[in-house]
Amino acid sequence: MTLYVNGEKVEDQLIKDEADKLRPQYEQVFSEMPADERQTQLMDWSRENVIEGVLLRQAAVKDPEGPPAEAVDKVLADMIAQAGGKEQFFRQMGAAPDQEDKVKQDIEQRLRLEKLIEKITSSAGEPSEKDIKKYYDKNKERFTIPEMVRAAHIVKHVKPIDDPEKLKAEMDEIRAQIDDGADFAEIAAKHSECPDDGGDLGFFARGQMVQQFEDVVFNMEKGRISDVFQTEFGYHIAKVIEKKPAIPCPIEEVRQVIVKELSEQARQQAIEKFVDAEKEKATIEDK
Repeated sequence: MTLYVNGEKVEDQLIKDEADKLRPQYEQVFSEMPADERQTQLMDWSRENVIEGVLLRQAAVKDPEGPPAEAVDKVLADMIAQAGGKEQFFRQMGAAPDQEDKVKQDIEQRLRLEKLIEKITSSAGEPSEKDIKKYYDKNKERFTIPEMVRAAHIVKHVKPIDDPEKLKAEMDEIRAQIDDGADFAEIAAKHSECPDDGGDLGFFARGQMVQQFEDVVFNMEKGRISDVFQTEFGYHIAKVIEKKPAIPCPIEEVRQVIVKELSEQARQQAIEKFVDAEKEKATIEDK
């Protein structure tokens, strides 16, 4: 079976190429779906994307006012210059130099499509203050500076030739020295395998360190020193130097981000509305 959109044949390879483009993110999002169902849905979505692309292109071609020849020539000249010359350009395009007219046709179609998209989305407009506030309230977690901890640590890595019990005993002895009043930074500089800055790791949020380390330091109070604990990197003693609670960003600091995201949503909705209308009028068939 071959797909036809308004009588135009759509090559199967276009759908396969679209599926290959979508696959990495798609398989990550739908990883729990059975493989056969996932593949069927991926191909269905890829087919729909290709159909929508064809309908947009067909609509763009209908515009009697195509781009001026000089605009096409300029785009081609810029592409050739960027490629480092005409020979390199056609080699990169996988085309022969005598196919310049075909390349120009492709450029013309692209410019027509850009013009159509601009026309469709021109009515989208800017989001209102109410929309911005609503979006901010709905996504406050995204617009929040996360809880931060500044910690220092003393670490001894467990290597294949090491005796873990002996290393643990050494770390227990170091911890005892700290209990007896030894300075943490001086002990770290002397005994830790990460001695720089007295073992100070600076500020970090959750997700930047290994889970075992974060489980300890994020549950400690400022100024406290942990017992010896183990992570995949070895044995640690951690000290929490400072903690900063999560802080919502003021709306003014994220206004530009919100406006950009809402404007893009409005643009996409305008395109989807246009494509849906085109699809209603279209003849889409497999034969």
